[in-house]
Amino acid sequence: MKNIRYMIHTLSAKAIMSFSKENEDGSYSFQLSQNETDKCKLNRNYLLQDDMPICFQAMCVLKGNEYKYGKPFQDDEALLDILVYIDFSGIFDRYSQQKKYTDRQKKAESMFRPEGIYLDFGKGAHRYLAFERSGSMSRAAKISFVREDFYEPLRHRMMLDMHIGKCQLSKLYAYNGLMFTSGHRYEDMSIWDGKRVVVVDNPKSLVYEANIVTVKDDGSDNSMRKYTRVEDVADIEVLEFDGEGLISPSLADKIDTDYCGQHIHSSFQIRMPYIKGVVHEVDFKSMLSELGVPYIIDLWGNKHKVRDVDLILTKSMFKGYGWMTENGLTFDEYLARCRKYRHALYISGVNQTDKQEYTELNYQFLNTVSMKAEEFRPLDLPDGWNVSPETDSRHWITKATETQYYDYVANNHYRVQYFIDALDSFESSDKQKQLARILQKNHLFVNEPIYTAELDGKAKKVLEKYALGRLVISGDNRYLSGDLMRFIQSLVKTVSEVDDKYMGVVARIGQECSSQAVAYAPGAAYPKGDKYTLLRNPHIARNEEAVVSPIEPIGYLRNKYLSHLNYVVMVDSRTLIPERLGGADFDGDMVKTIADPLLNECVTRNYKEDDFDPFSHQSNIPLLKIPSAEPIIRDANDWQARFEAVKSTFSSRIGQICNAAFDRSIIAYDENSTAAERNRCREETETLAILVGLEIDSAKSGIKPDLTEYLTQKTVGRSIFLKYKNLMNDGDEHEWYEKTLKQKLDAYHDSVNWNEVSSNVERLPYLARLLEQNTPKIKPKPAADNELFTFAEKDGWKDAIPAEDMDYMRALIADYEEILKRARLLNIERKTMTHRNDIERILYARGQENTFTTDELYNLFAHYDMDTIAKFREDLTISEWHLMTEEEREIFLFAHLPLDTPREYFDLFADFRHGGYRVLGDIICDLDDAFQYEETKKHIFERKGDNFYRKIDANTEFFFMTLKEPQKIYNQAAAVKYRYNKLKLSDNDLNDLCNNQLVMLREVVGKKYQSIHQYMILKADSMESLLAAKITIQTELDSSGLFIKRCIPLYEDEILDALATVYSTSKYNDNVEVMVRKQAKDKEKQEAERDIMTRNNGQEEGDSE
Repeated sequence: MKNIRYMIHTLSAKAIMSFSKENEDGSYSFQLSQNETDKCKLNRNYLLQDDMPICFQAMCVLKGNEYKYGKPFQDDEALLDILVYIDFSGIFDRYSQQKKYTDRQKKAESMFRPEGIYLDFGKGAHRYLAFERSGSMSRAAKISFVREDFYEPLRHRMMLDMHIGKCQLSKLYAYNGLMFTSGHRYEDMSIWDGKRVVVVDNPKSLVYEANIVTVKDDGSDNSMRKYTRVEDVADIEVLEFDGEGLISPSLADKIDTDYCGQHIHSSFQIRMPYIKGVVHEVDFKSMLSELGVPYIIDLWGNKHKVRDVDLILTKSMFKGYGWMTENGLTFDEYLARCRKYRHALYISGVNQTDKQEYTELNYQFLNTVSMKAEEFRPLDLPDGWNVSPETDSRHWITKATETQYYDYVANNHYRVQYFIDALDSFESSDKQKQLARILQKNHLFVNEPIYTAELDGKAKKVLEKYALGRLVISGDNRYLSGDLMRFIQSLVKTVSEVDDKYMGVVARIGQECSSQAVAYAPGAAYPKGDKYTLLRNPHIARNEEAVVSPIEPIGYLRNKYLSHLNYVVMVDSRTLIPERLGGADFDGDMVKTIADPLLNECVTRNYKEDDFDPFSHQSNIPLLKIPSAEPIIRDANDWQARFEAVKSTFSSRIGQICNAAFDRSIIAYDENSTAAERNRCREETETLAILVGLEIDSAKSGIKPDLTEYLTQKTVGRSIFLKYKNLMNDGDEHEWYEKTLKQKLDAYHDSVNWNEVSSNVERLPYLARLLEQNTPKIKPKPAADNELFTFAEKDGWKDAIPAEDMDYMRALIADYEEILKRARLLNIERKTMTHRNDIERILYARGQENTFTTDELYNLFAHYDMDTIAKFREDLTISEWHLMTEEEREIFLFAHLPLDTPREYFDLFADFRHGGYRVLGDIICDLDDAFQYEETKKHIFERKGDNFYRKIDANTEFFFMTLKEPQKIYNQAAAVKYRYNKLKLSDNDLNDLCNNQLVMLREVVGKKYQSIHQYMILKADSMESLLAAKITIQTELDSSGLFIKRCIPLYEDEILDALATVYSTSKYNDNVEVMVRKQAKDKEKQEAERDIMTRNNGQEEGDSE
């Protein structure tokens, strides 16, 4: 797999706005200097972006159309000043009428003008124009800006020279945004061949008289619309095989080998220009040959010999079909333009190779299931486990999760087997396999820290998931697919409409196509059952579950040609099962296939026995139908229209909607609630489930639902489970005056009367806490050396190893661990502006959350450099900002805030209500920490002495001597004399005691006890260089002290004594240039000792020099 990445800057739109200048017409211009541009960068200055189609196209513009990939990281900086991401978070998701927010949105609009914005990344100022974004970027309120000279070339290459005028702009952005999907490039240009790539039409089916709940909009053409709930019976058209196609084994082998070095995958999520979806490896050539079908017919009625075809795409995958047709292009011309601009097939995802025996539920699934307490967790079970839960013959929903926790903390056999199993997995890392091989040789290694730390981490993770409802359950995760036997049948059916001699083949394949609510999940690792439940995220209402049965019998053709697709679950494409699963399609959507018999029985219980329909469209639980919003048609070349399209999709409220729905669903599906309350909350939950679908689709439709009545009008209380979830999401980051996460969790548990909590989901945090407290854990004791290593079985083995070898290995290991630590630090994404939440809490407490934002407060100081911020922080501390009077605060702020700071900010910082003194300090500390972190990163791989040596003149040399000598007793002797001189009375006993101490130091410690001393000798070609080196050393002592902590100049006789250990004669060598002090020996030495003692007051006695 190619390791291609590009460095791309991400800038804050709010920060850019702080440097805007208003024009006469009311618009704004943006011309940022290099320093100002740097101030707007987020996080680590740049993002390491995985390869994506737009990057390759940009490289072709930069280096020519024949550009080819270089070595990994060779071109990683090539796009740093060409493509940039800009983050518009917090700008379009506020609908306040306050002038501050309208001004901010007006400035944002100006950034999309044809004039663009000017940025300087160190190579001079360039104009940047608003460009495109992917779906994930849109949800994060980000969009790319591209350098002006790349804008038109990239658009021509991306849009294949097509002209697109009036259209649904949100869809144009979505489909152009496919170029921003990360993936692996399959370079072979021969793929652009009309014989090899065939597009076929999607079959359509009609489901009659389905019971549905849907919503109807307010009839306006606004980008935000109010919806009302509607219950209905309707006929629904189903688009079959929406977003999926087939790939031949030969092409699958080539692209998979190119992707990962071997052919181990069978489903591929692909991206091509205006093409998106998933293709499954099926040997359709052999199958159709066996059935005697020589050709297939494409979307335009053209025949294609099956033996030539490698890729079969459906019309729904080809997003550019309409625009291609409008531009008068044939499919062959489309392929030719792809080849001309060197587009390629990109792999953005593949199936998992290891089979799953278990998957994870989540709290939303658990909440909608009709489950009794004894099915969830019987009341007579212990709170924790002394033996494995598997010893209890009963089955309950939390059993597998509790067993997994027990295995990690108390099951010796499992703790070893957990690591050894890595040898059988395709997805194990080299490190995991190496750890497994070690354990294979000797199981006792499992008690070493490298193993126990991972096991402890796994156990902790299981507990965290348990508390949050992510329970282990029998089942797996799979790509949702239509029945691919019916897909093949549809290909043949199209042929039979031209030549009816193939009608028999259609009937033959039809014998193996199911016509009920069944599913085919080949290669399952879990036991086969009589039914399965299909679930998909986000899951909000009980209506979003599908119960299916396994297909019986499995026919000859299905078994021969489809049984290898063990990461796919196939359902009848004519049913409403995908629609029931939150409006899913087949372009790579993942579903959970639940095989647990107990849970499946609980889900089936939701349906009335006499009303359950195998097609799931006439059951007592109606289908939640997400309507198609009427699209807004705009001119693709109108910058204002493009801005409005972006603006309407730049805020995702999916999480808020899901939480609002969950609060209601707790009541809706709780038998202890009143019937009226249950009915009201059920209807609101179902409505919110539909609105989630509209919110997700808004990235393509450009239409958002108005959620005011659900998000701002509180009609139900907040679930205690969501309160716990929010605590866990906040993590353990806290201010010094705040409680730790543990303290918060303790307070949370103490505040709830768990005996009164009836909801299974809401009891989860409590159950997880009890499990941890009441399950005894193994206390691993590392084995002795002779139990681990054969060489250690011999007595005295350590003595046989040369001391210098041991020292060398210790040093090597220490250096290796140090460089690993520094490398990890470099790769850790440091959280910036960590005090932001504290500031927001203070603003909220004072009712100012809608008047000021944290971004604008930080941006006030965007012009300040590192030294200015550091001095600001120092001044805050020294002047005791938190204790100042109002008058003193005013003077301080005038001296430190930028000159053009509006008056409102002075009042804000000087307002000490609700701990308001922290606002200014939080901002300055965060900015200073960020500067210091970036400065540290620059030198993270340097040794401590590197910075010191860079300051030394090249003509100066350093020599070091390390000697084992009698201890130097200057400090200790000076301390004795100092204490004696400080005596306030004359006493013979005290005088004798001091003298005895001095004698002991000089005659015993200073002669008989030895320590290691290091001497540094300076040599230079001139006295000037020698003195300069001395000053550098002194500066190092007075400032950082990273290289030298203490350094004391020596007297002449001390120098000669030290040199005498190296040279055979004690005669002074005039050729050795040394620095000495020429003072009277006794008197000056005493003064020096006192001076040393004073500077090192408090240092432990016995320190060597």
